[in-house]
Amino acid sequence: MRRLMSAIGAGAMLTVGLLVGASPAQAASCTLVQSEIYNGANIIAWSQGLQGCSGDVYWEIQSGDAGGWQVAQSGTTHYDDEVQSYYGDVELPCYLRVYAKFGTQEKLTQPARNNNCAG
Repeated sequence: MRRLMSAIGAGAMLTVGLLVGASPAQAASCTLVQSEIYNGANIIAWSQGLQGCSGDVYWEIQSGDAGGWQVAQSGTTHYDDEVQSYYGDVELPCYLRVYAKFGTQEKLTQPARNNNCAG
């Protein structure tokens, strides 16, 4: 299976001003950001990142094709007070959701159908 996540250009879905480093005050106001999945003409897209700090976000692409939710792919992405947009299509599961965790913050998108899935 090919990598599911690919960054697309700034401004494509959601952009955030970049700040270098995270002071203690920024860390206190650190926010995990994740948009809902957009299912448009031949594309599945979402945004993910951190506002107010830098750090590693754990993420999972979960597949709902087998009657329950299975982890199709997972990883960790470093964000430096930024939000990135991701997209996919054929390589994504037919029915999917995206889970993200940073510290005690967790985000889970609503399930979305990929009408152009590989399966």
